[in-house]
Amino acid sequence: MKKLIYSFLLVGGLIYMSPDHVMAQEVSTSTVDAKTQAKVEKSKEKLVKLNEDRQKAIEKLEKTRADFDKKNAAGKLSPNDVAKITKKMGKQSKSIEKIEKKIAKEEEFIKENTF
Repeated sequence: MKKLIYSFLLVGGLIYMSPDHVMAQEVSTSTVDAKTQAKVEKSKEKLVKLNEDRQKAIEKLEKTRADFDKKNAAGKLSPNDVAKITKKMGKQSKSIEKIEKKIAKEEEFIKENTF
C-alpha cells in the first residue's frame, strides 16, 4: 500500500513539474506583459496630450489675466465685470489643477508598470 501511495506521489510530482506546465505559465505571463506594455504605450500617448492641454490652458489663463490687468488699469471694468473675470480665471485654474492630477496619475502608472 505504501508503494502505491509513493508511486502516485511520484507520478503526480512528475506531471506537475513537466516542461509543458512550465511552458504554459511562460506563455500566459508574456501575454500579460504584452497587454501591460500596450497600456503603458497608450498612457505615454495620453501623457503627451495632457501636457499639451495643460500648456494651452496655462496660456489661456495668462492671456485672460493680461487682458484683465490691462482693462482694470485703464478703469474700463465695472465691479460686475471684475467678478465675472475673476470667476472665469478661478475656473481656468481649477481646470489646470485637474489636468495636473491626471498627469500625475498617468506618470505613476507608467512608473509602476515600466520594467
